[in-house]
This record gives sequence, structure tokens and C-alpha cells, in this order.
Amino acid sequence: MKRKKKERRGIQSVEIGTRVIEALRAAATPLHLKDLAKAAGMPTSKCHRYVVSFVRTGFLVQDVTSGRYDLGPQLLQAGLAALARTDAVAVGTAALERLVEVTGNTGLLSVWADFGATIVRWMPGAAAVRTSLSTGSTLPLLTSATGRVFLAFLPPRQTRQFLTQEALADNIEPAPLIAAVRAAGIARVSGDHIPGLSAVAAPVLDAHGEAMAVLTLVGAREGIQPRAVEQLRHEAAVASSCLGWAKSARNIG
Repeated sequence: MKRKKKERRGIQSVEIGTRVIEALRAAATPLHLKDLAKAAGMPTSKCHRYVVSFVRTGFLVQDVTSGRYDLGPQLLQAGLAALARTDAVAVGTAALERLVEVTGNTGLLSVWADFGATIVRWMPGAAAVRTSLSTGSTLPLLTSATGRVFLAFLPPRQTRQFLTQEALADNIEPAPLIAAVRAAGIARVSGDHIPGLSAVAAPVLDAHGEAMAVLTLVGAREGIQPRAVEQLRHEAAVASSCLGWAKSARNIG
């Protein structure tokens, strides 16, 4: 008979204190003590003791005029350090592996490089997809799902050169396309770039809402199944949260 794995002992007061931090992180604005205590689910007097210590250590700050509490500079520095150590390709690859495993579709991960949207991971699914695309291939901005996501979720200065060239060649007005992708949070194409294939793509966003990478599913011309699209949205959201993106701050669909 196997013994039940013994749970490691922690410091309960530290775990309780993090509820105060989490309550402020989730709040849209700084909070008064009584509101912070309520959000953290603890008595006001108990919350005050934690708040005093957090202010002393720089994890929280208190506005001298309003008396409200907010996240402090130490948390900002810790967050920036964590983000600096986060590899977008590694995060995106993990999401891609889960996505392909669950959906059975072929998937790819792309990043923005010197020559535009560039595939860095290509993962075959259960059903074979015949295409000349592979790791290292670049994708157009206007006629590929991946490119459209980069176009919608990158600053114009990064895409302007490629966009100008493609817009003239393809006679496509980019503004409505960008607005539609941002509203939906994903981009879809069917035979636009490769005849006989369809694709749907979603952004992996950083803390500023810019696309660090793009997750894309590829399938037959008939389209990607709705459940696969929802899984794509989910994995992109999970990966984005790992890079510091908070959806509540700016809705992407």
C-alpha cells in the first residue's frame, strides 16, 4: 500500500498575506482599507497589520491624501524581473503542444523577425496537411491568418514596410481588416494564402497587449472545428497571461 505523499509545510501567515496583494492586483483602482479587507476576505484589523508590513517593505504604497492603498515599487520590480526571465517561444511552444494534442490539428508558432511573420515551430497533427510551409518560412501580413494577427496586434511602425508592399500588390485595404481582427481576437483565412487549406490564428500578448508570438491551427479547406477554435483562444490566453497580459485591462475579443 502506497503512503500518501506528505504535504510540505509552509508559513500560513505568508499565504494569508498574499490575499491582500491579490485583492489589489484584481482591483481596478487603489482601495481604502475596509474595501481591501473585504476583497481579501479578512477582518479590517487583521488586514491592517498585513498592510503596514507590506508598506514598510515597499510591496504596497499608501496615498497620503486619499488614504487608499495600491501595489508598490517592489512588486513592480519583481514583476519586471519575472517577465525578463520569461521566454515567449518556450511559453508559446508549450501552448502549441497542448493545442495540437487536444485538437488533432496541425499547429504552428510564429514570431515577428527581420523578414516579418516567421514560423519557429511546426507541429503536425493527427490529420496530414500537405504544404510547403515549414520552420523558417515567412508568412504574408494580409492573406495569412498569422500575418493578420501580427498586423492587428503589433505597433504600425513594425509592420508598415511590409504592409505597404503587400497592400499595393494585393489591392487590399488594411484598416477594416485590422479592426475586424482586433474585434474578434482571432484571424481566419480559407484558401487565401494556400489553396485547399484554412487557418485560424490567435495572438500571444505581452503586458502591453502586443503580439510576442502567434498560435495558428491549419486544416482542410472546410475549416477548423469550433471546439478547436475555442481551444486555440484558451491556449493563447494562458500563454499571454504567462507573459504578463491581463485581459481585464484591454479586451481582445
